[in-house]
Amino acid sequence: MVEQTIPKPTRETTAPPNFREGRKESGFARLLGISGIVMSLALPIGVFPRIMQGQELGESHKKIVEQLPLVSITPVRPAPSTTQLNLPGTIEAIVDAEIYARSSGYVQQRFADIGDRVQAGQLLAKLQTPEVEASEREAEAQVLTSVAARAQSEADRDRALADLSAAIAQVSQAKASLTEAESDQKFALSTYQRWKSLGEQGAVSWQDVDEKENRYKTTTAARQAALDKVSAAESNVVAARAKVKAQSATVDLSAANILASKARATRSSTERAFQNVTSPFAGIVTERNADTGMLVTSGSENSKTSLFKIARVDTVKVFIDVPQYVAVGVRAGQAVKVSLKEFPDREFKGTVARTSVALDPAARTMRTEIHIDNKEMLLAPGMYADVNMSVPVTTKTFLIPANSLVSSSEGQRVLTLAKDGTVHFKKLQLGKDLGTDIEVISGLNGSESIVVNPQDTLTEGAKVVDNKTKQGS
Repeated sequence: MVEQTIPKPTRETTAPPNFREGRKESGFARLLGISGIVMSLALPIGVFPRIMQGQELGESHKKIVEQLPLVSITPVRPAPSTTQLNLPGTIEAIVDAEIYARSSGYVQQRFADIGDRVQAGQLLAKLQTPEVEASEREAEAQVLTSVAARAQSEADRDRALADLSAAIAQVSQAKASLTEAESDQKFALSTYQRWKSLGEQGAVSWQDVDEKENRYKTTTAARQAALDKVSAAESNVVAARAKVKAQSATVDLSAANILASKARATRSSTERAFQNVTSPFAGIVTERNADTGMLVTSGSENSKTSLFKIARVDTVKVFIDVPQYVAVGVRAGQAVKVSLKEFPDREFKGTVARTSVALDPAARTMRTEIHIDNKEMLLAPGMYADVNMSVPVTTKTFLIPANSLVSSSEGQRVLTLAKDGTVHFKKLQLGKDLGTDIEVISGLNGSESIVVNPQDTLTEGAKVVDNKTKQGS
């Protein structure tokens, strides 16, 4: 039997692999545990002083903060794109007129009274005007007289024209006689010259020569007479022409007199037509100062009393004075709301009819006329009304609380809070006062935070603490 030799085990061969790995892991764990214990014991030694130092710094900062002024901060708010404008006004009739007498006389009959609704052209009263009627008859008679005078002047002008024609004919006849006389003179002269030559030759007697000479002298005198007659006839023509011109002027004057007489007659007829006092438009009689038998005088002076006053109230109007700062936003056609204390639960719709464009230099306001439909006849002239209108804002503005404003000799300012906790003054240009808020036109950009109810002790660049920030801490 063969003897088997069993090898002697060693530590490496006898210990299984898993056992060796387990021993290594347990040693590392023990090392980590020991390190953790050491670190846990050493950590408080290093961290505790830091914690104590932080607490001390916090307490110190808290004491410093508590010593700074405490303020309330609010952001700047942008103003609305439109502003509500409330202005007072008095309701008026869209059209009203005082009716005066155009003719002097007595009220013969009255056909309208206070509160009556009348139409355009409706008879209100009838006047009795005897003077006007007499004046009309006189004017008509004057027209007839002027027509007769014109006929007479036309006849005189025609006679003057006939005389002118006769004078012209006489001139022609005188010139013909002058021509004949000149011809006779020439013939007598030549005859005389021949007979004188024959007489010097002894062919004829000197008596015959003397006869021819006398004949020549007679024709010369006749020619001079014919020449004078032509001059006289021409003078007659000039006089006749002047007379025609004068008579023509008389005719023109008569025609002008006729026109003047007819104008007076027409005026008298028109004045007689004014015996009927009529309404110029449809409306309501709001005043009546005439009664039957009353004497009225024509005209509209302050010393004279109107017979009636008529108002058209199917549409009424209200005048308001818009302040300068919103005047540029008011346009014709803009809708408005009108309220009256007599109708607390109702608003009447109106429209901006027109504006004066120019501003009153004393009040710095723009006159604006608003029309309101009044078909129900609820609105009466003279009523007090409140006009509310939404006016667009043309410039970008901001709103700040009224209690944030600081007034001093340097103007209107606010205190703004910077990021580093300091406050700074900003000068403002203010707009309208809205009560709790004030409009700022310039001086802010909208991103600022401002101090509310600023203390008088706060100065430029002072450090402050926001109340909200402190409460949050």
